[in-house]
Amino acid sequence: MGPGSIVVRNLNVRFGEAHVLKDVSFTVGSGESFGLVGESGSGKSTVLRVLSGLNRNWDGVVEIDGNPLPQRPDKAFFRSVQMVFQDPFGSLHPRMTIDAILAEPLAIHGLDQPDRRIERALAEVGLDGGFRFRFPHQLSGGQRQRVAIARALILEPRILLLDEPTSALDVSIQAEVLNLLQDLKLRLGLTLLLVSHNLAVVGHMCSRVAVMKLGRIVEESDIDSLRKQGGQDAYTQELIAASRRVALASA
Repeated sequence: MGPGSIVVRNLNVRFGEAHVLKDVSFTVGSGESFGLVGESGSGKSTVLRVLSGLNRNWDGVVEIDGNPLPQRPDKAFFRSVQMVFQDPFGSLHPRMTIDAILAEPLAIHGLDQPDRRIERALAEVGLDGGFRFRFPHQLSGGQRQRVAIARALILEPRILLLDEPTSALDVSIQAEVLNLLQDLKLRLGLTLLLVSHNLAVVGHMCSRVAVMKLGRIVEESDIDSLRKQGGQDAYTQELIAASRRVALASA
């Protein structure tokens, strides 16, 4: 598989006696949006930590851009794969301006023209230059998440890993951020791997989804089939029912 692709085969992760991921396997094609959905503790965020190079204690086969992922990725890897975390306030340094937050990865990777790159990254997420010298606490939750996305994009990655990117936001702005991510995917040719406990969020973004429970993938399907036919696994059916109840309650 080519640039921006992800291959995971028989991925296992253990933390002491706890077997957290159990023979997890899936593939994501270049430019595809793929979702991992499941309740808290299902192991979906652990998958992202392996793929992002943050968790180096794993067994199995992982390939990024058609190349094996080493246990200790080099600096170049982190330009290709970037991650957006769940809580934008917790992931942004509170004592750094937005300008400094965005400049930091550029300095680490030795990239030139920081001013141009910072202005372009902010523009890509719908923020003007007036945000550059504010601090995170001076921004709304949605604006902070846009900055977190800009920080991930500023290194021009091919793969964006999204760990519950809207769950810490007000319902009124969740759709705005999801639509922004969808637009960025199309404009920049990104591969997206989205983790969420909310099947409706995954359905909004992704063409295919894998359902995780207790460290295993119990079902993989395209979104259209899930909508028309429901899930084959009982747990998937529970998630679909819960998603419909939430949709009705918020209608």
